[in-house]
Amino acid sequence: MIKKIISSFLVCSIFLSTISCTTKNSKTTSGTLYFRETIDDKGWHAESNSERDGIYEGEIKRGKPFGQGTYIYYSGSKKTVFLISAMIPGLSESVIFAIIIWQLLHQRKQAGLYIKYEGNWKYGKKHGKGKYFFLNGDRYEGNWKYGKKQGEGTYFFSNEDKYVGSWKQGKKDGQGTYYFSDGDKYEGTWRAGKAHGTGTYTYPDGEKYIGEWKEGLKHSQGNLIFSN
Repeated sequence: MIKKIISSFLVCSIFLSTISCTTKNSKTTSGTLYFRETIDDKGWHAESNSERDGIYEGEIKRGKPFGQGTYIYYSGSKKTVFLISAMIPGLSESVIFAIIIWQLLHQRKQAGLYIKYEGNWKYGKKHGKGKYFFLNGDRYEGNWKYGKKQGEGTYFFSNEDKYVGSWKQGKKDGQGTYYFSDGDKYEGTWRAGKAHGTGTYTYPDGEKYIGEWKEGLKHSQGNLIFSN
């Protein structure tokens, strides 16, 4: 009888311990993480040992971004962090990160900002609503699903073109409108990043072509409507 009681106690202890550990591991905290791109060590890390690591500041769960947070990858040397630490002993890493972010946002050209994402995350991937600033000056604002553009979103090109509409697996897909910087506009359906299906192409002078498209090109017959 005593053996059964002890055995039951041990099982319960292990069970409760497992629950406790699971709860602890799944807790969301705030902090800083670094992303490394090297093939043999790619992923999120609590500490950085490379000047090329990207920096994440925000909510964290199980060692990965989860919730709201900002990620920045820049060309500046990490010596900036060490220099600030030496100048102001005892300054926390979060404060140093905030100073770097401020420099990047207010002195973009000088700091050499590469990319930036601010928004929601899930298990280390962009997920939910967020803004992504590309190296070439492009910007995307909209929905993400496990690291890829998915759902409704707007893509602003550096040449002042703009796409507003649906995305799937990171590509324009579904209903959307593409505004060209010279005044042209395409409004219709897309598939795998190209105009595909029924669409209307409007020229700056008001003329319109309404018809079918296939993989980005006019397909079959369509109607050309002249402006008044």
